[in-house]
Amino acid sequence: MTSSEEDRVSESEGLEPKRRLRSAARKPAGREYAEAILIAVVVAFVLRAFVVQAFKIPSGSMKRTLLVGDYLVVEKVSYRFRAPARGDVVVFKYPHQDNEMTVGKWFRETYELVVHRRRVPRRDYVKRVIGVPGDVVLGNGGYVYANGEPLREPYLYDSASYEFGPFKVPPDEYFVMGDNRAESRDSRHWGFVPRRLLKGRVALVYWSRIPSNCPKHRSRVSRLYRTRLGGTEGGKRPRRVEYICDAGGEVLKDGEDVRQTRWYQFWRQVRWGRVLSAVQ
Repeated sequence: MTSSEEDRVSESEGLEPKRRLRSAARKPAGREYAEAILIAVVVAFVLRAFVVQAFKIPSGSMKRTLLVGDYLVVEKVSYRFRAPARGDVVVFKYPHQDNEMTVGKWFRETYELVVHRRRVPRRDYVKRVIGVPGDVVLGNGGYVYANGEPLREPYLYDSASYEFGPFKVPPDEYFVMGDNRAESRDSRHWGFVPRRLLKGRVALVYWSRIPSNCPKHRSRVSRLYRTRLGGTEGGKRPRRVEYICDAGGEVLKDGEDVRQTRWYQFWRQVRWGRVLSAVQ
């Protein structure tokens, strides 16, 4: 055997154990997928619990700042370094519900959800901070006064007249109100909000769409479909249809080609001027 052949043999023998180690260290594909999914779930949970969370506006108590159909991003970081300020738009847990979570309560709620498919309702409210700890808040003639000074409120939706107070805001609690004062139930009705119930500050509207009362899209023939189209056609099974509605929730012409209207309707119902807009 020549010296070159001996070198090749020694090199191949030296590489063989490394190849075996690499093949032995390689994980099964199923395990890699499971680990990736687990990491993604943990990261999403941490982000939702400590950084940001998404919410949807269901009522008009914050017009014109927030409209029904707005989707919000609430950031949870800033209040770890500073106290909420007057004028901040905040999301919080409703004070007069049981917000304390224990192990026994968690098991009971999980049992109700899994076995009986009943979710325990938990209400989250969105309002604007009007009074901070130590403030004396008073409402008189449709104006709000904090420590005897009238607040400048360019965000108000209406000029409703109301009277309340004076109330002195306790330590670590806040007096909150909606921008649409005539249609808002807030601290005037159910008192102050403890700081521990604040979830975060509303940062921006990332999506906004005009709500519609249009019937949900069905994959099977519904009673409403039979009523509108008069039952079957010539003894044959009716064709499937998707209802397309206008901005007010009215169903468009029966039998209209949904392929021609779906994207047009989507375009009309999105409030493009509010998408990715900051909340002040």
